[in-house]
Amino acid sequence: MNHGNGMKHLRFIKWKFLEAKAAAYYYHGLILDKGNEPACHVSSVCCFLAAEELLTESKKAGLSFCLAAPVTRSPPLWGAMKYLHQKIPEVASRKSQMYGYLLEEEKALQALPDLPDFQLSLRPDNYALPEMDEAWDRETWKLQNQPLKKHLGDSDDEIELPPDEIGGVKHDISQIYSDALTTKLSL
Repeated sequence: MNHGNGMKHLRFIKWKFLEAKAAAYYYHGLILDKGNEPACHVSSVCCFLAAEELLTESKKAGLSFCLAAPVTRSPPLWGAMKYLHQKIPEVASRKSQMYGYLLEEEKALQALPDLPDFQLSLRPDNYALPEMDEAWDRETWKLQNQPLKKHLGDSDDEIELPPDEIGGVKHDISQIYSDALTTKLSL
């Protein structure tokens, strides 16, 4: 992908991959933090710190994406990533202060924890198409041969009004227009 915008696309993929990985470690840390054992808290702090580090890397990747040719503006944060850009540093700092003593005691667990492998949740369900409606059966279609003049002339919703007046109201548009002009000219 050395031609065109290929490098820019690769940088975009790297940027979004790092954002997704940071979000995954953040949420995995929240799950591990629910445990009661000290090892759970140490693993959750490691996840939060990893999420913070990955978020910093994703910011750098986002800037390299924007600066790659053709140069683009950095898009504003929105949605879930706007929330995570605020929460990840806050939670990582708070949890590392709370459980920092456990992290120092168990230095062997400071390695980046592996994310669990989940089964894909987007497996398609078996789907059977419904039976075809009779209206779509071409063999039973009946084409109406009706000339355009006849089609335009058979409108049933036409209402005929008397040409002069009904209840003292004029219906002739030319008469109404001429009356309005004479009234305006006389003023």
